[in-house]
Amino acid sequence: MRISILNIGDELLIGQVVNTNASKMSQMLTQAGMAVGSVFTIGDNAEDIRNYLHHCLNVSDAVLITGGLGPTKDDITKKTLCDFFGSELYENEEALENVRRIVAAHGRELTDINRLQAWVPRCCTMINNVLGTAPCMWFETDDHPSKVVVSLPGVPFEMINLMETEIVPRLKKHFEVGAIVNKNILLQGIGESFLSDLIEPWELALPQNIRLAYLPQPGLMKLRLTARGNDSAKLQSQINEAVTGLYPLAGQYIAGEDAESLPELVARTMAASGRTLATAESCTGGSIASKLTALAGASEYFRGGVVAYSNEVKECALGVSHETLVRHGAVSEETVREMAAGVRVRLGADYAVATTGVAGPGGGTPEKPVGTVWIAVASAAGVTTELLHLTGRRAQIVERTCNAVFAALLRLANSGK
Repeated sequence: MRISILNIGDELLIGQVVNTNASKMSQMLTQAGMAVGSVFTIGDNAEDIRNYLHHCLNVSDAVLITGGLGPTKDDITKKTLCDFFGSELYENEEALENVRRIVAAHGRELTDINRLQAWVPRCCTMINNVLGTAPCMWFETDDHPSKVVVSLPGVPFEMINLMETEIVPRLKKHFEVGAIVNKNILLQGIGESFLSDLIEPWELALPQNIRLAYLPQPGLMKLRLTARGNDSAKLQSQINEAVTGLYPLAGQYIAGEDAESLPELVARTMAASGRTLATAESCTGGSIASKLTALAGASEYFRGGVVAYSNEVKECALGVSHETLVRHGAVSEETVREMAAGVRVRLGADYAVATTGVAGPGGGTPEKPVGTVWIAVASAAGVTTELLHLTGRRAQIVERTCNAVFAALLRLANSGK
């Protein structure tokens, strides 16, 4: 089964609104065993909607559309779909009752504009949107036997609820859906081209039904294995066997599995071990702490953090000695070592991480150019440090530093020290 996604809205094309619907819909469909073949973003233009819908129906079994279902003049999707399927609009009583309910819940009177939301093409199956006034519409047509077109509201939380409760179950019932098994592997410390050369024999030996994708990020490489077939258990066995064969080649770079990011791995590792963590950040400016606390459950293991940007704060808040700063400078192994050890003791954590460096674009010297970064990880066993020579803009340097810190922490935590 193959699905096309068509996201409609001028606001998406001009960048006023980020199109999160495409990624969320693709994720939900893939998890349900359905393959997304294409994603298109187009404006509120009737001719474009018709043209892209024709194309999508020619190459896909189902087309999922979002956007353009509001009651204002710029929302033309419903009328265009009505014309496309040669139907007429009528007022659906069930949809009208839903609109009445939602309007009343907001303490407002039903207006003629509100009432227009209940008008749908006569040829569609109306699916109530319990979270909003724009109903979902399910189309089947004799011109495209067994194919389906679904029009959903563009408001993300409304779309997600409809996908979860109505559309995905209906699609699985309507079509013969196969099985898909995905596996994420996170690697740190190796670039895409070097990794490709390293694991080429393994990649070439993968079964034909398993696809490998390289998903690089600053300071991080994600490998995603996708197995397709009819038997989920067999696919999982294939994936497990493939991953086992990867470790002899790239095991030294593998930070973990089954996570979307290194902070997720850190959170999982800390929570499982019952250990606590503190941070001392200079050049990363609190980014490490921010990434950790953005995840639910951080309070279980994260003690707190100090953004010690100035030398004075490094001294008074972290206990870095004045002599160390004078002799070696803020960007040095000696300073980052004392930062990590100091924040660990002062915040009473099992582990602590620290960063200090030159993130740019200014501030570099011939001895310590932009991209020079020291990181440290402290535990009861001592402090380990690492010197990084990074490239890129300021944001990329900060992101690469964060991922290097997470990977170093995971190595230490997984070693049991």
